[in-house]
Amino acid sequence: MQTRFLRERMSSLGNAELFRTCATLGPLDGGGDEEGGAHAAHMTLRMLAERIEQLTGQINELNRRLTRLVERHAPQLLAPAGMCSDSAVALPMTMGDNPERLSTEASFAALCGVSPIACSSGWRGTRQLNYGGDHRANAASIASCSLAYASIPAPQAY
Repeated sequence: MQTRFLRERMSSLGNAELFRTCATLGPLDGGGDEEGGAHAAHMTLRMLAERIEQLTGQINELNRRLTRLVERHAPQLLAPAGMCSDSAVALPMTMGDNPERLSTEASFAALCGVSPIACSSGWRGTRQLNYGGDHRANAASIASCSLAYASIPAPQAY
């Protein structure tokens, strides 16, 4: 009975409110099998909510540190309006992991998965987008291109 009440009470909550509510759950008074199950559910939900809170704090701290590093070493990545630190951090991380592979812009495009590759069959030579590479760097390069493209007046008028 308690577990059904708990499920109904929490099913309409959003994530943030759900985590806060679960973190405040405490042990139940009473005995019996149903209360034992509800007690176990309360304790498990509280422990999971505390872990989520701890991990969220660690993620936020790491994001702050990475943003400070990008601001110090490559501030031009944060210069475009709307470029978030997550996207700006992805590019140096990709370059830092593979410095020997980056001799040209084409090699960086291939590393990010935004280079064209031949996919012809028969008479017609066609190309498709390379789906390999670092997906975070791919998303960051697309975001930066979209921001740059949005600031050019001609495409906006089109």
